[in-house]
Amino acid sequence: MHNLYVPPHKILLFILLFGIGFGSATYLKEHESTVPIPKLEMPKTDFSFNFDFNLNFDFSKPEVDEEIQKPNKTWNEVSIQTNGTDRKYGNLVGIQLVLKPEDYVKEEWWKERIEETLIQGKKSGIFDRKTIVIFPEHLGSGLIFLNEKSKFLNSDSLSDALKTKGDNFTLNDLLLSKANMMADVYVRTFSSLAKDYNVPILGGTIVLPNPKIVKGNLVLDSTGPLYNVAIPFSADGKLMEPIVKKSILSEEEQKVYAAGDINQDRIWIVPGWKVAVFIGQEVFDSSIYSRLTGKAIDGLISPSAVFPNMKWSGKDLSDMNVWKQDGMSKYIKTTRAQDLVQVFLSGHLFENHWNGKTFNLRDFTFEDEVISVESPTILNLYF
Repeated sequence: MHNLYVPPHKILLFILLFGIGFGSATYLKEHESTVPIPKLEMPKTDFSFNFDFNLNFDFSKPEVDEEIQKPNKTWNEVSIQTNGTDRKYGNLVGIQLVLKPEDYVKEEWWKERIEETLIQGKKSGIFDRKTIVIFPEHLGSGLIFLNEKSKFLNSDSLSDALKTKGDNFTLNDLLLSKANMMADVYVRTFSSLAKDYNVPILGGTIVLPNPKIVKGNLVLDSTGPLYNVAIPFSADGKLMEPIVKKSILSEEEQKVYAAGDINQDRIWIVPGWKVAVFIGQEVFDSSIYSRLTGKAIDGLISPSAVFPNMKWSGKDLSDMNVWKQDGMSKYIKTTRAQDLVQVFLSGHLFENHWNGKTFNLRDFTFEDEVISVESPTILNLYF
């Protein structure tokens, strides 16, 4: 049997320490609400992930290239202004149209916009066998919009519209690809209108690849250069000579089409009358008038177009006074003509507002000009 001997001083030390520990615990228990106890903040592990990779997925439907609806007219009536009195010698009728790209999308829509003015002219009794009707420059060129849909037509500019067909697609590409269709619609429309209203018509101008009249038909040369041409139609709806090719071009025009021969024939002969045809800036070239000196002509006519800030040879062509002071009015007395008509296209075509004002001059002296470019106007001049 073992002897368990514990010295007395160790027993006393154990009792003392036990008592202190027990007393402290009791004290803290009783005063735990008043004695601050430091808190140890354990770090929390963050298992979250940032899934924002900024991929910007667009799940909206892609733009649909839609057929467009027939556009509404932006005007209420066709105005008629008359310079002179009917002495039964005939008259020059310049027709200023107001068009936008949508008007060209369907052949029938385009024809309707033109025919609305001819209907008004016939109602007013100004058409007879000695009437000559003149439409503005690029009236036919706008046929590039034939059969186009919303993507092309809703573009902010022509350059943006061309991009809808390809990054490197140019205006020349568009003109060449649609040339045959444009020519067919142009000839069919003006041939029909000239015959239906029994008046000779100069159908403004149209840009086509080297067009010629062969056996009464308009023939294009797909390998030839583009020209901006004025094409006349007889009162029985037939194509007439001469086809006049614009010969004086701006820098912008030179990027698209070639210049015609400045010495070309430009005298259009209709029953009872002979008129010389100028296109746009050709009216500023004195050498063209000198080639008409001594020739039997009764009038000067010019299909033209101008948009804001249009410049040529240092001239601000958006200033209508430039056309009046430096154009046909300045040179008419060097010819045997006595009257002139310059016809402008009006309307909104992409970023440009074509806003030239059609005007005429009778007997070198009496001038008339359209009042508004926001509605179509017939400007009638009696010889």
